[in-house]
Amino acid sequence: MARQQNRKRPRADDLPQEHRPGKKIRSEGSSKRSSNFSPEFWDNLSKVWLTPRALRELDRRNDAQPTSKPPAPAVYTKYLARFARHGGPDLRHLRGATTISRKSGKSSAYGPEFETHLADHNIHINNRKSKPKNLKDGYTQLAPERPSLSPSRFGESDFEDFQRRDEEATFENDVMTTVIPIICGDADIPSRQNVLFTELTPVTSTYEDVVRPKPDLFDGAHIGDLDGKVRDPNGDMHPLIIPTKHASVPVAPNFFLEAKAPKGAADVLKRQACYDGAYGARAMHALQNYGEEEPAYDGNAYTYSSTYHAGTLKLYAHHATTPTDPEGRPEYHMTQVKAYALTSDRETCVQGIGAFRNARDLAQRHRNMFIRQANGKARRSDALSVDGPEAEAQQYGDTGSDEFVDCEDYVGSQVVAAENYATSHDIDEGSAVPQYLYAEDGESPDLTSLDIVEPSMSFATSVTSSFSTQGHTRSKRNRTSHSPPSNPQPHKKPGSAKSWTRHTSLEKAKRLQRQVKVQWRRRSATPLGRGTLYLATPATPATVESE
Repeated sequence: MARQQNRKRPRADDLPQEHRPGKKIRSEGSSKRSSNFSPEFWDNLSKVWLTPRALRELDRRNDAQPTSKPPAPAVYTKYLARFARHGGPDLRHLRGATTISRKSGKSSAYGPEFETHLADHNIHINNRKSKPKNLKDGYTQLAPERPSLSPSRFGESDFEDFQRRDEEATFENDVMTTVIPIICGDADIPSRQNVLFTELTPVTSTYEDVVRPKPDLFDGAHIGDLDGKVRDPNGDMHPLIIPTKHASVPVAPNFFLEAKAPKGAADVLKRQACYDGAYGARAMHALQNYGEEEPAYDGNAYTYSSTYHAGTLKLYAHHATTPTDPEGRPEYHMTQVKAYALTSDRETCVQGIGAFRNARDLAQRHRNMFIRQANGKARRSDALSVDGPEAEAQQYGDTGSDEFVDCEDYVGSQVVAAENYATSHDIDEGSAVPQYLYAEDGESPDLTSLDIVEPSMSFATSVTSSFSTQGHTRSKRNRTSHSPPSNPQPHKKPGSAKSWTRHTSLEKAKRLQRQVKVQWRRRSATPLGRGTLYLATPATPATVESE
């Protein structure tokens, strides 16, 4: 069989097979280098991450520079040996920007080192060191059912709608706008979302090390609910309870919510809630101890936080404990209270949403209670803030002027003052104290309907006037005052060497000036008789003479 010949016409410029150049082999290294970004791309980045591409670009730039070996030192000093022993030069800038900077970035809840930072500053993400004393009471407070979640108002169709919204939520903003409103309901509680706390003092070290708190949702009080002295911008309380400069943003926050999209990290949520709760626990502790010289720690939780992620709702309680070091920081602890899978079934969903709403109400009750206490202390301190004995004497009527005070605020304290007076001056309790305050027919007087003596009436002189009722005039008879005298001068006991005079020492005068005497006179037939309140100054005893 004849050999088949190659019919292809040879070209004149074809080289013989043995003279043809070999096929160029593409090296793996060159392919990788060619797939990298251009140098301009890396120069325009604000932050270069430590990736294989970035390392290849770094190697390329290092190879382009002329190599030069630094001369070895003749003698290795102790400094160089210590420098090498501690790890040599700092290479952390390779993970940061293109320019070398000694300043590191702020730590946030997105990094695991943030949890270590919190623990270093006595903020614990769990309750291994301390549990709140009122934890069982918290379980009871979160359990009651809500009428708004009854089957007639939140049925199976509503639960299916909640499931659908949770499944369709892709980003965190979707969760906050479609899912969280169903959980919160129509609560009439001052709250804000996604607000940066710019005015609060850092609860750890400084804001150069950590980011400022920015909860997704938080509850607080209206700034007008706080007394002016409590919210004073120059006071000690302002950087502990006022989160921003805006007057419309709630103050003294003690309930927080952090939410994430389904692809978000649950560990980040917990760190954020722990960080928020420490600020809330500090605010409640500051209000609770307002005006006290030494702060007290009762070990109870008055701040709550919550997290929502992929259908799971968790509730936490936060409380403060005494610093381990007398000069150190207080310790803040986070305790998980409840957890609910809201998308599992309607019953679990109702229980979780109800516990969430109950926690908001409970936090509001704690917040309002401490605000009322702080406001009361601030107002009492304003009433007692006087400059010197003369101003104090004038406040309590020692200069002869008649001061009138609120009966409801002072009646309780005057009973105690009368008892102290009777005890210190050996006055018979049966004759002095029981007749100090009384009303007709053995009933307690109604302070809201009492007639107050006109300020123009002076108790320095005898009260001599006639009163007429329906045109009928009756003469007054002498009445002996059964109440302790405003300027007490008790009779000297037989055999006693003590003698009380009107001109007592300054210290005793101050003590007596604070005992505002409330005297009751029972008159049988005059309009100014039954239930009439007399306020006598300490310096001038009140007497009633006959006409």
